Amino acid sequence: MQTYRINDRKKRYFSPVGLGQTGREKRKISPIIGQPFAEKFRHSPYIYRAGTSSVNSSSKGKYTSNYPECYTYERDVPVILRAIDESKMSAIARVALRRNNFRIQGWRTCKLEGGNGNPVNLGLYRFEGIGVDRNEWLDWSIILKVIQSPANLGYENMGEADDQTHWNYWKRELLLYQSGWLDTLPEGISSPRCFDTLELPGNIAGLWLEDITDSYSSNWPLYRYALTARHLGRLNGVYISRRKLPDFSWFSLERTKQWLNMIPWKDFPWDDSETSQYFSKNGSNHFRHFLEEHGKYLTRLEQIPHTVSHGDTFPTNFRSRRVYRGQEQTIAIDWAQAGIAPLGDDLGQLVYGTCMNLKAYKMQDISQTLFTSYINGLQDSGCRVEPELVRFGYVASAAFRVGLFKLSMLQEEFEKNGKRFHPNLISPAAVDSFESVMAEEAHQLLDHI
Repeated sequence: MQTYRINDRKKRYFSPVGLGQTGREKRKISPIIGQPFAEKFRHSPYIYRAGTSSVNSSSKGKYTSNYPECYTYERDVPVILRAIDESKMSAIARVALRRNNFRIQGWRTCKLEGGNGNPVNLGLYRFEGIGVDRNEWLDWSIILKVIQSPANLGYENMGEADDQTHWNYWKRELLLYQSGWLDTLPEGISSPRCFDTLELPGNIAGLWLEDITDSYSSNWPLYRYALTARHLGRLNGVYISRRKLPDFSWFSLERTKQWLNMIPWKDFPWDDSETSQYFSKNGSNHFRHFLEEHGKYLTRLEQIPHTVSHGDTFPTNFRSRRVYRGQEQTIAIDWAQAGIAPLGDDLGQLVYGTCMNLKAYKMQDISQTLFTSYINGLQDSGCRVEPELVRFGYVASAAFRVGLFKLSMLQEEFEKNGKRFHPNLISPAAVDSFESVMAEEAHQLLDHI
């Protein structure tokens, strides 16, 4: 691939910004990039080049663009991507478009923001361009996800070793796509198509994935979150009622136990003046008590039926796509933490992210709406587990998953800022925190299931 230096006047490119764990995605789209890519080449005398090939567009009508050459954006693209040539990209694009005669006529690459908190993720890159199939000009775009062993950055106990059941095992998503299992997901939920994979020296790998556009531009109404909960219920339920659990040695196992051992929750400054009011408005720290008695909650969770779990169900990891007859399909991305977990485990992070995105709704209303939809999804798949048992799996797992994640972030900020929290992270609680509400309900349910 040729690489071109571009001046400031031409630095107008697609770059999503502000991707957070709650799924509120903000985008900056320039006037040029906001159009379909091939449209920008109409009515121009340019010959558009890619590598050594060229196409004179006079037979189709003339194409125009401020980018008459193939280039990559040097500042954002690592060396390993610059080795991708026209032949390789054309082969990937043919699979993506299902066009055997398609020839690429040019492309550009930019790095997408988001997903940078995990050392496994080396970067997401969007390739987009135009090409021709016989006399038909077509737009195309593909996502390349590059992953690596955390050992490359000096991390230990972050999934870089040979323990394939580690919650963050770095090759899991690669193996999952290579297995073909994602092609068997139940109706309503799907994953991006994977066009090819590559493994590189130095414990680095790549996934060529379908570029998914969300039909709501990530501004979901409550019912769309509820539909995702129903689709997750179908996924979780089908492996209890109809299918055997996959026998994958690299599925994540016992993640909650791993987090309890990894995150120093016992050393958290629970009694510090800046944290004492955070977890509960009335001073009763249900989440702290929940962690101190974690053994009995883990024991009860082990007694709940276990199923396949996506494992990272913050709304960032879902897209909505309209399919035939206006039906909506949930596209689940980032399967790196997939594994086996108690029924209800997948619901907690989705409910928390929905609460963060839809501030106008009460937490209890969101929780009940998504839980009811999740139960409906279980029933769709023929799963008839007692709802109270599912409810315990949901609230106890949510308290562990969301609460421990937030503790790790707060602890890091506490140490970074000289034992003081950033004001945006800690403020006196007007209502009980999400994890405290979940922990209190888990405590109430413990003796009734």
